[in-house]
Amino acid sequence: MKDPDYKTKDYIKAFKNIPVAPHHMRMLQAHYHQSARTITATQMSKALGYPTYAAANLHYGKLGRLVAEQIGWKPFPEQTIFVLVTFNKPEKEWHWIMRPSVAEALEQLGWVDNEYSQMPEEVESVESFYEGAARKVYVNAFERSSAAREKCILHYGCRCSACGVVLADKYGEAAQGMIHIHHLRQLSDINSEYCVNPIEDLRPVCPTCHAVIHSRKPHYTIEEVVIMLEAQSKK
Repeated sequence: MKDPDYKTKDYIKAFKNIPVAPHHMRMLQAHYHQSARTITATQMSKALGYPTYAAANLHYGKLGRLVAEQIGWKPFPEQTIFVLVTFNKPEKEWHWIMRPSVAEALEQLGWVDNEYSQMPEEVESVESFYEGAARKVYVNAFERSSAAREKCILHYGCRCSACGVVLADKYGEAAQGMIHIHHLRQLSDINSEYCVNPIEDLRPVCPTCHAVIHSRKPHYTIEEVVIMLEAQSKK
């Protein structure tokens, strides 16, 4: 299979001209933020909440076909995902490696936060990220690491840690991969930059449970919300 030689500008034009669905955007972001821009179909399915790796393969392939049509890559190969990635198979499963031109296009479009794009660790390792640096918008806000978010989701998946819901099971494809990330330590209380471990310090929670958690100060713990839910289910 001949490797296509398309440039960053070609991918920028393609992404601007196609309807990038929310789940496709989340796939691109999940892939971009993995170490070495490398992810497997199994990892992508977990990050997006798909039941099998085949679904991740199918949907990423659909995005690849849309991009290929825009940049004029014809005829299509058997796997249209090839326009977005190259492949490597160091062990049992194929690894998808995001093409550098695709990554650069996402950066220039402002679709990803590349602050932590050079982390050298492996996908499977437990890593730390710095976040919490205050920035001034209209009110004091805290910068949150997109890389840390994706690492958390890759580890825990898209299932709410409190109620167990997967939003795509309720709302369908529009909510595929959609989930909030809860900081076990409140950034507003820390008021400074600190080292975040995506596995130990973060948890995926649905928007409803997240709102309940923060409905009190100090916020409820996830365990307390689980107890609330269990108590209500027994009534």
